[in-house]
Amino acid sequence: MVSGIYRRSLTVPAALFLLGALPTPCLANAYGITPSRVYNYYAAGLRFPESEYVEGAKYGLVGDGSTDNTAAFRALLGHGGRAVHVEAGTYVTGALDIPGNTTLLLDPGVIIKDSGRLIPSAKLITIDHNNVYIRGPGAEVLSDPRFYHGGEYRHGVFIIGATDVVIDGLQSSGNSGDGFYIGSNHQEKPALDVTLENCSALHNRRNGLSITAGVNITVRNCSFSYTRGTSPQFGVDIEPDTHVEPLTNIKLINVRTVANASGGISVYLGSAYHPRNPIGIEIVNHQSIDERRPYYANGVGKVPGTVAYNGKKIVTP
Repeated sequence: MVSGIYRRSLTVPAALFLLGALPTPCLANAYGITPSRVYNYYAAGLRFPESEYVEGAKYGLVGDGSTDNTAAFRALLGHGGRAVHVEAGTYVTGALDIPGNTTLLLDPGVIIKDSGRLIPSAKLITIDHNNVYIRGPGAEVLSDPRFYHGGEYRHGVFIIGATDVVIDGLQSSGNSGDGFYIGSNHQEKPALDVTLENCSALHNRRNGLSITAGVNITVRNCSFSYTRGTSPQFGVDIEPDTHVEPLTNIKLINVRTVANASGGISVYLGSAYHPRNPIGIEIVNHQSIDERRPYYANGVGKVPGTVAYNGKKIVTP
């Protein structure tokens, strides 16, 4: 528990610095939030306005695996500007939208569980606002494709048009769409400066991760496994939704894919893709296990820019 002195309004980076300096057993040590780690994200561009620290339990969250927490979560998240702590438990919920300037600290053992009542176009967690940091090693976003008959758009974590998003240590599993999705919003604004680190996706129906549009996207030390159900069925699928969406400075580093039905990583650009700026996709140290196609490429070499896979580079002027 964090002392009341730290519940006053602080900038989130400042609050996390203070937490990182506290001795065990404190919240900071549970999350591995150290001054240097927070500084790295802060220096990379994350900026938060004044924020208050809030406990999920005080907003009525009940982690018993059956109570519907949708209203409680929405009240807890509010309009943003909060550092939110959620204790271990299984929290059933409907669709949630994470507001801007939010830090979400999930204890190990937190399960955010789909209530099974999402409409076909709904996502379990949507991030379409700027400045969101989710820290959740040992925490999980969980759905079950048996809840739904078909469909491929009920994604676990849906990041569209947002800037400065970091998700660290979260697992997204059992979704009837993708585990994670990164792309543009309805105004064709791509995701910008997004990092997935130490995340995993298991047993999703369409892809472990889809990247359809983005600038400065980093996926590091993540794993994507056992995707099966509806095409494309890759661990990671990099595939623009339109003919002009950007794929600029996309980096996959130390990514592991396991037993995905169609293969490990796909870069599918097609023949009609003509982005306004050269593409840049770099895949470094990809490990594929039990997959007939560790890497699949379509349209690479026909689009201006660079695509590199495990040291092999294709540069197209």
